[in-house]
Amino acid sequence: MVFPVAVLEPMNAGMQAKVRTAAGPDLDLRFTASAAAADMAAVLADVEFAVVRAVALPAALLGHAPNLRLIHQWGTGTDGIPVSEARARGIQVARSPGLNAPTVADLALGLMLAVARRIPQTDAGVRAGAWAPDALWDQAFDLCEARVGLVGFGAIGQMVANRLAGFGATVSYTRASGPVAGCDLTYAPLDALLAGSDVVSLHVPLTPDTRNLINATRLAAMKPGAILINTSRGGLVDEAALAAALASGHLGGAGLDVFATEPLADDSPLRDIDSLVMLPHVGGRTRHNLDRMVGHWAGNIRIFAQGGQITAANLV
Repeated sequence: MVFPVAVLEPMNAGMQAKVRTAAGPDLDLRFTASAAAADMAAVLADVEFAVVRAVALPAALLGHAPNLRLIHQWGTGTDGIPVSEARARGIQVARSPGLNAPTVADLALGLMLAVARRIPQTDAGVRAGAWAPDALWDQAFDLCEARVGLVGFGAIGQMVANRLAGFGATVSYTRASGPVAGCDLTYAPLDALLAGSDVVSLHVPLTPDTRNLINATRLAAMKPGAILINTSRGGLVDEAALAAALASGHLGGAGLDVFATEPLADDSPLRDIDSLVMLPHVGGRTRHNLDRMVGHWAGNIRIFAQGGQITAANLV
């Protein structure tokens, strides 16, 4: 039996083929032509299952999906899914907790190194004919000498900590629910962690409580010359305040894979800041993670479609 599934993420033909292969022949994947509401409504009209990735699913579109029974997040964060409205309509919401973790943790380390060693800027200099800029003696620093503060300590945060151990960095963490029992790393309240860290890396979900968690006041409280890494959600950071902190030189740099509005606006002040490394929300984009993530949500849809029960840890 073949089960139709709406994939609410515009993709080119090559990417669609990769996802279809990873999902398996018994799922009839119907990709939205664009992120426009009309195109999303068209693929939702007669399906029981939908997959959401980076493009948000507006609550109003649930009215165009009378047969929808399950919405599955491609990843962990469900801030793009109208969970309350879905529940009110009897629609189950599921996700893939932890599967993205190794891939995103790798990228977080990559951004730390790229910003701390000014790799993109130096590469650009070599391509332009420069060689071995003296400024690196003042601007670049070693992770082995750094104090790294992790804001959030779930699956991704813990994997980042494990990777940093190999660099010899001093790692501390904070999380809303307090210290982790049995963890040897230093726990610190958020403001103390920000004030004492050379590198601050964000690993918390976007909720009403965490929106603009890193605001002008908290950026000002960070160590002069510190760097900020965000591979979680753009809405965690007040981008105008970050741009000001970087432009003033208070922060030594930042590495962002996520933004409050994606794609990044043409007139964003972040575009003109040399100490900022920017990526287009590619934290989970590797060939290994594609098979891992698609295989997981496809498996859950298959279980649900056949009358089985999705593992409780995967349910929202």
